[in-house]
Amino acid sequence: MRDLTMDRNELDALLAGLGLSQTEAARLLSVDARTVRRWVENPTCMPGPAEQALRAWFTLHRMGLPWSPDSVDLAQLDPVQIAIHRAHTIDLEAIIEKVANRGGPAAPWQVELAQYRAKLGPLEVSFYRLPNGGFAPQSYRRKDGPADLQRDWPLIEDAFAHIAKSIAHERQRQNKALDPSA
Repeated sequence: MRDLTMDRNELDALLAGLGLSQTEAARLLSVDARTVRRWVENPTCMPGPAEQALRAWFTLHRMGLPWSPDSVDLAQLDPVQIAIHRAHTIDLEAIIEKVANRGGPAAPWQVELAQYRAKLGPLEVSFYRLPNGGFAPQSYRRKDGPADLQRDWPLIEDAFAHIAKSIAHERQRQNKALDPSA
């Protein structure tokens, strides 16, 4: 697990890199805007979960993956939904990091974005596409016998990493189609 000690320069860089105002960051972190202002002045006061969320968002942003509830007025979002989205993003980033730390996926999953699934031999992982363009796992199954989540979990994590990579590539292609000079 990484060190969760952020300094002011890193906090400023994360907020700027994510394109977040202090008010927007406060809404996504479910805190008052004054709290974020205090953190900017003294980042050592920032609790670990808030720092973890910012780092996770930035990691996914760098990868070209959706990390925020895009195209929605943050002031109108339900705080419970924001918290669920934040937890999902942190979990996804942790899985992607875990897969990368073990040297990447052990096997090449075949991702079918249009069918919302990834396949590896007899294993299949299905997922939902989120309104922001990201994904959330839906189910997993084996065609060759009973499912065993504990046994297959590392492979399922690999599937998540492959799905994330496929979505990032899809977004890059879409962005290039919109702006060919990019």
